[in-house]
Amino acid sequence: MDLENFFYEHLYALQELLRIPSVYDAATVTEDLPYGKGVAAALDYMRQLAMQDGFEVLEYDGHAIGIRAFAGDPKERVDIASHLDVVEPGNGWSVDPFGAVIKDGKLFGRGSQDMKTSAFLTYLALKKLKEERLPFKRELRIVLGCDEERTMDDMAYYLKQAGKPAFAFTPDGIFPMSIGEKGALMWRVLGRYEGIVEEMDCGVQCNVIAPTAQARLKIGSDTDFAGPAEFTGWLNRTCEENGIDAVVEQEAGCLVVRVQGKAGHASRPEDGHSAAVDLLYLLSKIDPVMENLYQCFRDPYGSQLGITARDEEKSRFTMNLGVFRIKSGECYGEVDARYPFGMDAADLTERIAKKCALQVSLDYDSPPIMNDVKDVFVSVLLDTYREMTGELSEPSVSGGVSYSKIFGHCVAYGPLCPGMENRVHQADESIGLADCVKAFSIYYEAMKKLALL
Repeated sequence: MDLENFFYEHLYALQELLRIPSVYDAATVTEDLPYGKGVAAALDYMRQLAMQDGFEVLEYDGHAIGIRAFAGDPKERVDIASHLDVVEPGNGWSVDPFGAVIKDGKLFGRGSQDMKTSAFLTYLALKKLKEERLPFKRELRIVLGCDEERTMDDMAYYLKQAGKPAFAFTPDGIFPMSIGEKGALMWRVLGRYEGIVEEMDCGVQCNVIAPTAQARLKIGSDTDFAGPAEFTGWLNRTCEENGIDAVVEQEAGCLVVRVQGKAGHASRPEDGHSAAVDLLYLLSKIDPVMENLYQCFRDPYGSQLGITARDEEKSRFTMNLGVFRIKSGECYGEVDARYPFGMDAADLTERIAKKCALQVSLDYDSPPIMNDVKDVFVSVLLDTYREMTGELSEPSVSGGVSYSKIFGHCVAYGPLCPGMENRVHQADESIGLADCVKAFSIYYEAMKKLALL
């Protein structure tokens, strides 16, 4: 009850953090604001809060901050690493995505699951331990980064300055823990285009299933249709026959097709529905380049690349055309893929390059990682979760990409419990207040044990 009251006493501060639209903004990037004003505002909010609470705040040039109550031997340090940046909110919300609305016992907002809430809960746990004057035997450091959703350059910068800790965990996954992560890569797709599509704009971010897609189509001799009415009729019939949620309108001598999908995390195709793939399917009937792209990206589990489907999620390959645009005859796309142990990024790149009519380059590759379940630090976290919940499920391998990839000796630990709805990168992202209390209690006990280890 004491921890529950402590959480609710500070709930207002969490809501204020969620109200900050901390999306990367290239237009406001400066030397002092490496990720733009929105992310910098969230970092400054936590900086000021920590200083008011009497913590020492370590500065890393706008890339990250460290918050500590006890300065110990760096070789014995444990970092709790979180990110304050969030993905674009997108469409389809029933509430303001940056309103931090509480409804039906849930806290709504972009970042409520991924991952401002759990960042705040671990901070709150350290605050509670500090107030209790716990005799720390090792340094626990809250590390808050700013660019996890794009490059993770923020945490690479931090580690270069601060050095690697003895161990780290990131509250950026599920309980009991993600003991390892699949490999993650990004392909960039480029090329010239001449065809029926005048302009095309799909998706919001590489690691988000495209929630919307639209294209401006030329009306004229490039098609077999007698005129706009016949073309519009065909498009509408094709959408209806294939369950595509789309609107077709005539604008300035073109037909504009707007497709609605459902956002979700790129590593979990089952949670979303790609508007980009739906639009490519529609256009594949009238344009050979679109047909090629549809065949490349139609299956998020890679059957078109000759990858055999596997039943276990930890063994499953996934791919997502998160961004695709055509403008002034130039194509640009970004593809997110997650691959398990036993697959190779170079081989996967060769497969997609052979199939795709456009140029494909491998711009980012982070191989799979795995930690030892018998590791002393890992055991503390796992035992704490099991003792407090009575739940004995085994650690999992995640398709997500967290700061674990940068730290290495690091696991993702909560905040989602088994059975909780995963709304990461989706509209109406939210987390139950009771679930917040539960996660806070687990973090408090786990961090106490780590401090005394």
